[in-house]
Amino acid sequence: MSAEKQEKYDVVIAGAGPAGCACALALKDAGLKVAMLDKEDFPRDKVCGDAIPGRAIKVLKNISPVFAKAFSDFPKKCGTRKTQLNFKGKQSEFTWVVEAYTCARMQFDNFLFDLVKKHTNTHILTRHNIAGVDVQEEDVTIQIKNKPSITADILVGADGAHSITAKQLTARMLDRAHHVGSVRAYYKNVTGLQDDTTELYFDKRYLPSYLWVFPLPNNVCNVGFGMLSSEIAKRKINIKNTFYDFIKETPLLAEKFKGAEQISALEGFGLPLGSKRVPMSGDRFLLAGDAASLIDPFSGDGIGNAMTSGQAAALQIIKCFEAHNFTAAFMQQYDAEVHRKLGKELKTHAIAQSALSKMPVLLDILFAATRNKVLKKRLQKYL
Repeated sequence: MSAEKQEKYDVVIAGAGPAGCACALALKDAGLKVAMLDKEDFPRDKVCGDAIPGRAIKVLKNISPVFAKAFSDFPKKCGTRKTQLNFKGKQSEFTWVVEAYTCARMQFDNFLFDLVKKHTNTHILTRHNIAGVDVQEEDVTIQIKNKPSITADILVGADGAHSITAKQLTARMLDRAHHVGSVRAYYKNVTGLQDDTTELYFDKRYLPSYLWVFPLPNNVCNVGFGMLSSEIAKRKINIKNTFYDFIKETPLLAEKFKGAEQISALEGFGLPLGSKRVPMSGDRFLLAGDAASLIDPFSGDGIGNAMTSGQAAALQIIKCFEAHNFTAAFMQQYDAEVHRKLGKELKTHAIAQSALSKMPVLLDILFAATRNKVLKKRLQKYL
């Protein structure tokens, strides 16, 4: 199909990341004419921590065991079996009870993108940069920069943390109290890494933030740090300088990175947290993933929640076409379903984030509790 030919679709998915791809995959047998567009070609990099949680694997299994098996066989990843917490020179290790991985987003997102191309009839439209969205009674029009507009019965806004669809359809504004500013770089030859162990480093000066070191194949690791944007602004913190200072001023990290090589630029990215509920739907549209502000406020995980919302969006879309109802009132079922699946956890983790920020002593208590086998086992299910 020519990318220049104007088309009318049943569904347009804006964004080909984990949320958008999960939605497209879940619509594979719906009999709908679906287009998925993205402003970039694939494979493309996405600045992220590169942790693929168990929830993401569960979504793949729910959509099709074939997809989960394909990722199980995918070689460009490391299986995560343990997480090591480091604070004041002390260490505590937790064993994961669910299937989880680390995988560079360039590889993981392209894996999902390839699944969509191979297993669905989705029309793939890359280099399509959204310029505007116009919801009308009979359809929604997506304006594309330097290309013809596209129309659809339903639009799924899965276009990330800086979502054009969310800004235009919900008048979304940045709320620094519910947003994290982060940086990430790739390193090679960091000493003492284990392929199956992710590492988190805490410092009282920056709680509840942490610096992460996540192993990837070929002796490469993803290293990053993030803080609440409100704290960054309030304390006038240069987050890139803080990243390097954290490594230099933490004895264990300074030793681990003594012979390491930084192999990418230190890049910044934003994380819209799920600690505040935002509108996720309206007449003829749904928002999913980072566009719906679903990032875990404690762990910073966004991929699992994004894919969960993508699948939920697909199920709602099927209901809409069955009922021939595309109204905001009918779409509220989607919001309710996402909150049913994720709301309790997001609320609990938001409380934990706030408490740790206000009372850093809680981290001392946490580390003391990990010395008790019974308490440690109870704590592990929240990590």
